[in-house]
Amino acid sequence: MDAHSDRRRTSMAASLVESFLGEGHARGGRGRCPLRPIPPMTFLIAVAVWVLAACLALYRVEAGLVERGVPDGARAGEYVLELTADAQQGDFGNSAKAHVLFADGSRMNVLLSYEGDVLYFARERIAGSVRFSELSDSSFARYALEGVVCRATVSDVRLCEDQGVLAPVLAARRWASEWFDEIPGVGSALLRALLLGDRSHLDEDGLYDAMKTVGLAHMVAVSGSHLAVVGAFVSALLVRIGAPRRACVVALCLFYAAYSVFTGLSAPVIRSAVMAGVAISCIFASRRTSPLAALSVCVCVLVAFDPSLAVSLSFFLSAASTFGVVMFAGLFSSWFACATGGRFGTACEAFGMTAAANLPIFPVTASVFSRVPLVSPIANLVAAPVFSVLLLGGLLSLAMAAAMPDAGMCVLRVFCAISGLFCGAATVLSHMPFAAVPCSMGLVEAAVASIVVVVLIWAVWPLPTGRTVRAVACALSAFFIVFAFAASRLASDEIVMLDVGQGDAILIRSQGAALLVDTGNQDAKLSAALARHGVMSLDGVVITHHDDDHCGSLPVLDSLVAQGEVLLSSPTFSCECDGCTELVADAQRVAGQRGVSGISKGETIKVGRFTCFAVWPEAFSEEGGNADSLCLLVEYDAQGDGISEFSTLLTGDAEADQLDAMTESGLVGHVDVFKAGHHGSKNGVSEAAFETLSPKVALISAGLDNRYGHPSQEALDALEDVGAHIFRTDHMGDVTCRFSDAGIEVFTQKSDASN
Repeated sequence: MDAHSDRRRTSMAASLVESFLGEGHARGGRGRCPLRPIPPMTFLIAVAVWVLAACLALYRVEAGLVERGVPDGARAGEYVLELTADAQQGDFGNSAKAHVLFADGSRMNVLLSYEGDVLYFARERIAGSVRFSELSDSSFARYALEGVVCRATVSDVRLCEDQGVLAPVLAARRWASEWFDEIPGVGSALLRALLLGDRSHLDEDGLYDAMKTVGLAHMVAVSGSHLAVVGAFVSALLVRIGAPRRACVVALCLFYAAYSVFTGLSAPVIRSAVMAGVAISCIFASRRTSPLAALSVCVCVLVAFDPSLAVSLSFFLSAASTFGVVMFAGLFSSWFACATGGRFGTACEAFGMTAAANLPIFPVTASVFSRVPLVSPIANLVAAPVFSVLLLGGLLSLAMAAAMPDAGMCVLRVFCAISGLFCGAATVLSHMPFAAVPCSMGLVEAAVASIVVVVLIWAVWPLPTGRTVRAVACALSAFFIVFAFAASRLASDEIVMLDVGQGDAILIRSQGAALLVDTGNQDAKLSAALARHGVMSLDGVVITHHDDDHCGSLPVLDSLVAQGEVLLSSPTFSCECDGCTELVADAQRVAGQRGVSGISKGETIKVGRFTCFAVWPEAFSEEGGNADSLCLLVEYDAQGDGISEFSTLLTGDAEADQLDAMTESGLVGHVDVFKAGHHGSKNGVSEAAFETLSPKVALISAGLDNRYGHPSQEALDALEDVGAHIFRTDHMGDVTCRFSDAGIEVFTQKSDASN
C-alpha cells in the first residue's frame, strides 16, 4: 500500500513538474508536418507576469508615481556611479544610464552626462563631481518607465580603482577594445560590435544604416545567437577534455555570466544567458530540457528582478524572436521544403529559422523602425556562416593576442579584413532598389497583429502543398510590385510637408516622379511619413544645407534613391568646413560618387508638371550655414503649355536677410505657397518680404513642444497679417498641397490640436 502510494505521489509530482517544465505536443497536419508544440503552464504564467509588470510600470508613470525632478537627498558633490549600459557619444557630450551609489548603500537611477573622449562600459564604476538636474520633457517620457528620475552631469570623471567582483571581466573587455583601436575601418567596427557588444564605431561610413537596411542589425546587437555559437564551442571543448556532465553545466553557467558582462550586459544577452542556464540545469532535476519552459522561467525571473524589462523593446524582441523559433521553425522549414520539392535542405532550415524568428516581432519592428528590409531572408542566409566564422575566429584571435601579442594582432587583422569584405557586400546590397521599403503602422496595431497572426498559425498549423506555397509567394510578390509601381503613378500633383519632428522634409511629386527636399534627422519618422504617402522610390533628394535637422536622415534613403541622385548646392563641394565635407561624404555613400551633383543659382530640376528653380545662394557667405540654404522656387504648369499657374517658395533655413535679397532683386515675387524659413523662427521674419510674397498658404515645419520655441509668435503674426493661412506640422502632422488646374487644395493629417 505504501509502495503504491509512493508511486502515485511520484506520478503526480512528475505530472505537475511536466506541466510546468515539460513541452507536450499534439500531432497536426500530415506527412512531414512537424508536431505542434503545446505551451507548458510556465508559459502562461510568464505572459501573465510580463503583462502585469508592464501595466504596473505604465500605471506608475500615468498616475504620477514616478516623480520628475531631483530628489531631496540628491545634492551636488562627489559620488561614485555605476553604468548600467555602455556610454554613447552624442551632439552634447557622452551619456549613459547609471546608478548613483550613495554612502548608505542606497542607489538612484539617473541619466549620466559627461564630457571627454573615453566611452565607459556597462558596470564600470566612475567617480567625479556630480550636479543633478531635472530631465527634459522628451527625456522624461523616454526614461520614466525605466525608473530614471533625473540627470547627473559629471565633471572631472575618472575610473574607480575598485570595480568589484566583475573587475577581471571588465578589464578584459577594456583591453580587447583597445586592441581594436589599433585597427581602423568598418571591418574592425563590425567585429568590435560582434565580439564585445561595443557599438561606438558602427556609424563609421554608414555601416549601421546599411546593416539595418538589409535586415542584419541583429548581428551587431549581442543576443542569443551569439551566445549559442560561443556556448556550443565552449561546451565542445569541455567535452573534449573529458569534464563530467555536472561540472560542464557549472562551468557553462559561469561562462554565460562572464560572457554577458564581457559583451555589455544587454537585455537580449542576459535573457539568453539565463534561459541557457535554466535549460542545461535541468540535468540536476533529471528532467528533459524544454526550450519554451526555459524561456518562460527566464522571463519570470528577469522581470521579477528588474520590472523595467517588461517595457524594454530589446528584451521583447529577444524573447519574442526566441519564442518564434521554438514554436514555428520546424513548421516554416517544412513549408520551404514543400516549395522546393525537398531540395536545398540547409537553405530551407535557414529560411525557416529566419521566418520563425521574425514572425512575432515583424509588425513591431516595422512599427518602431518604420521600414521593412525585403532582402533580409537572402542577407541572413548568406550572413549565417560568415557570422559564426567571424565570432569564433575573432574571439580566438583575442585569446591568441593575450598569449602572443604580435601573432594575435596579425590574426585579428585578418578577421577584420574578412569582416570588411562582408561589410562591403552588405553596403552594396543596401543600395539595391527596394532593399528596404518604408512602412507605417501604429505600435498598438502592430502588437495586436503579431498576436493574431501567431495564434492563427498555431491554431490551424497548416501544411500546404508546394504548389500552394509557390502560389502564395507569387501572389504576394505580384501585389508588392503592382503597389510599388502604381502608388507613385496614381499620386496627384502635390507638395507635401512631411511631419518629421524638429526638421524639414518636403516631398514634391507629379506624373510618377518624386523629389524629396531635405530629410529631417529622425529616421523612423521620415520612413513612416514616406510610407503614409506610398513612396517606394525617389528620383532625387535635394539637401538645402548641412544642418543635421535637414540632412541627418539621408542615410536611411539609400535603397529608395538607388536609381536617383542627391543634389547639393554647388558651393558645397568647394567649401572645406566640416559640415560640408561630411554632407558630401554622406551623399556619396547613399548615391555613389556619380550620383551626387551640384545645382547652382539659375539651374532647374524637373519633377513632372513642377519645375524647381534654384534662386539662392550664388555663393556661400557662412560656410553652408542658414544664410547659404538652397532655396527653390517651384512653379506648377497644369496645362503643359509652359505657363505656370501656381508657385511655391521653399527656403530651408534661410532668414530675413536672404528673403529681402531675393525679393528686392526680383528673383522672387508673389507666391501661392511659402515654406517659412528656419521653422518659423523670429530671425526669418521680414515684413517687407512677406508683403511682396503675399502667400495664400504658409507652411511651417517644427517639432511639437520643441526646445527652440518654433514657430515664434512674431512669425505667426507677420504671416497672418499678409493674409496667409498657416499650416504647421507640430499641430497638424503632414500637410499636403494638391495642385490642379482648378487651384490648390490643402489637406492635413490631423486636425489642429491647438484649436
